[in-house]
Amino acid sequence: MLRFFTSKKRDDYFEKRKNLLYYQAVRTLVTGLSGEAKSIIDIGSAGCPYLDWFPAIPHKTSIDIQEPYRGKKIKAIRGDFLSWKANRHYDIALCLQVLEHVDDPGAFAKKLLETADIVIASVPYQWEAGRCKSHIHDPVDENKMLLWFGRKPNFSYICHEIKSCNPRLLQVYDQSGCCWNYLNKRPKKTKKR
Repeated sequence: MLRFFTSKKRDDYFEKRKNLLYYQAVRTLVTGLSGEAKSIIDIGSAGCPYLDWFPAIPHKTSIDIQEPYRGKKIKAIRGDFLSWKANRHYDIALCLQVLEHVDDPGAFAKKLLETADIVIASVPYQWEAGRCKSHIHDPVDENKMLLWFGRKPNFSYICHEIKSCNPRLLQVYDQSGCCWNYLNKRPKKTKKR
């Protein structure tokens, strides 16, 4: 995770982006998938308040190499996700706009799958190389995500922003093994570890 923000830059970062459509898609997915979820972790939060969107989930953790989100009833961990040792298994993991920044996205994706029953990951979709200096894997597409995760997602969605040409690819990986095209078509029960 190579996003290095001061508190002011972090606040500006989220303030400029808080109304993006892909955030609304993430909120809808987590709300629809969380059911009886007791825990959620946000990996690579860059200090953004995504976890505040889910007050019904009691155990919340934010981990970031530089600036985990610090909020009410949120365990904030400053550290490298790849070397971090979790003391629990999570129901849901968020990893939003992080994989394109990390040196070894395959190892990162594998650890995401080991960390939670449901993983929701987003990446910039087919952004040309060099467009964003901190992205080291652009362009990212479905094939690259398949390579990194080692399996097809259960759900995949490309979100096109209305005000800009900044599409994002959102993918959900869960333990059910079933693919679904719409949230209301997802099987109700998933395998528990």
